[in-house]
Amino acid sequence: MRVLLLNPPGRGTYIRDYFCSKTTKSNYLFHPIDLVMLSGTVASRHETAVLDCMAEQLGTETACARIDAFDPQAIVSLVGSVSWPEDREFLAAQAARGRRVIAIGDVLHEKADERLAEEAWLEAALGDFVGADVLAILDGELANVRGSTVRHADRRIETIGTPGKLRGEYDLPRPRHELFPERGYRFSFARHERFATVLTDWGCPYPCTFCVMSTLGHASRPISSVLEEIDCLRARGIHELFVMDQTFGVNRKRGLELCAELERRGDLSWTTYVRPDRSDDELLAAMRRAGCHTVMMGVESASPEVLASYEKRYALEQVREGFTRARRHGLRTVGTFIIGLPEETEQSLRASLDLALELELDFMSLNMAVPRFGTPFRRRAIELGLVDERDLVMDQGGADAKLPTQALDRTTMLALKRRMVRKFYLRPSYLWSRLRDVTSLSELARNAREGLALLARNR
Repeated sequence: MRVLLLNPPGRGTYIRDYFCSKTTKSNYLFHPIDLVMLSGTVASRHETAVLDCMAEQLGTETACARIDAFDPQAIVSLVGSVSWPEDREFLAAQAARGRRVIAIGDVLHEKADERLAEEAWLEAALGDFVGADVLAILDGELANVRGSTVRHADRRIETIGTPGKLRGEYDLPRPRHELFPERGYRFSFARHERFATVLTDWGCPYPCTFCVMSTLGHASRPISSVLEEIDCLRARGIHELFVMDQTFGVNRKRGLELCAELERRGDLSWTTYVRPDRSDDELLAAMRRAGCHTVMMGVESASPEVLASYEKRYALEQVREGFTRARRHGLRTVGTFIIGLPEETEQSLRASLDLALELELDFMSLNMAVPRFGTPFRRRAIELGLVDERDLVMDQGGADAKLPTQALDRTTMLALKRRMVRKFYLRPSYLWSRLRDVTSLSELARNAREGLALLARNR
């Protein structure tokens, strides 16, 4: 059949993938990894097209015309809590035209059976994007579903298996990057304009209670499968990668083997996430030789109590040591912080900014605390009365503060967050270091656009 993989249109620039939807914090927009990984699986059996309305900046009318031109029998669509009212309206209209609609996204990650009961247009909610459930649902072979919520022919709704909870190893057909738009994607840390987004590990084995990744389990993809995908990208002239693994090298032996293969190719440039306590000298050196130039590490908070309370399972001294090692190996560093947890105060925010300066970060990323579906933090926020469990719309991008804290209201929290961004990025010494770091005029132009967009959102 004809199957369309869809990133729907919307009034904002939305990132809906990997069960973690949000608005872009500056100007970045990477490839929707759910659709990238699903593309090979769906195309292995069906005629497949991709329509990414975010990358192509398509409005509703143009998007509908493009969909009608392909005339799919089924649509596999991203949805997000950040855009849920818009998504459900658009997809319901598509279902009204006789098209089957299967969806995946954070708003369906918890109580998907309730969402299907509320939304008659929705046939199924995928529990992951690296397995074969999408084919089983498309082909009506529901006995082969392993972890999704489905609507049977008799309208009965059933959650089969444990959606998202993967263990061990997974494999899938080569993702069809060639189906995605050539232009429209932007990545803040890329050294080159053309890049691809890839995934070699699913989920994360660590139990951080505010993070949706801790709810997904952890599984690894065979290195041979990863290399097949990367070699096809290289053949198309793409050598810059965003490796979206949430903890690269968590399986240290596998991480070193993959780095050795990438080093052997000798023409790759990439960014990924690592944990400060897991990134030892041997791994970082191997990553650098393999072409890695930027690592993103979770700092989260300058409070040891907060790190312990939310199950980060590392100490501040390990954070400091991790960033020191990364700099020693010539890697740029991005420190990610989560602000607005119930314990947050003005003093704790100042301490986090001080820590960001102490760590000599190349980039600081502030994420607003939001009660992600399926997480222990969401349950706690509901118990504390900070959020209504019926509220399905949220955004961690920083345009708004979803939650007050026990000491700060939402308006004060957002003002303090914006002040932190300006204080960090507008230091003359910082601006000079960024200028010295760029390797080309095109990179300088991209950095300038990203920086201006970030500051515009934090005035």
